[in-house]
Amino acid sequence: MKRSGLRDLGTEDEANEAPFSLAELPTGWVILFSNDFDFGAPENLINVSAGAVIISSQVEEHSMFSGAYCYANGREAWRVCHDSARGRHHLATQGTLPPEFEPIRIRLSAQQADNDRAEGDVDYIFDVPIELAAELTGYRHDRWKFDWGIPRFTALERDG
Repeated sequence: MKRSGLRDLGTEDEANEAPFSLAELPTGWVILFSNDFDFGAPENLINVSAGAVIISSQVEEHSMFSGAYCYANGREAWRVCHDSARGRHHLATQGTLPPEFEPIRIRLSAQQADNDRAEGDVDYIFDVPIELAAELTGYRHDRWKFDWGIPRFTALERDG
């Protein structure tokens, strides 16, 4: 926690209402939930990843932007981003993506194509980065219950 500049208050944050909250998962991942969209930006997490692997997910449902990023040992390993302002089919990638990416991209692209043919209004590509991060970590920001149980979050605050 020291690298993040946050400290655990020890109080439960069941609905992730605190600016930051933390949960340790049985999958081995520690989830740092932030209500500050910019906290998950690359420039904020590269240094935190020194000696560690971080999977970051950014989601802004109002503008339909989603991103998943992997940082390892102070470097960005890969990224996947969708920005609906650039079109419903926009999907930008960089780096060597994990093998879980391609099946997710294929499945959601097919759903998007079906939706487009039916003149639907759903943006399935938005979920590609979100599902990739969930596949890798076992956690998805918009779910509260998982096969392994319910995450128990505690509130955090900035040090100093």
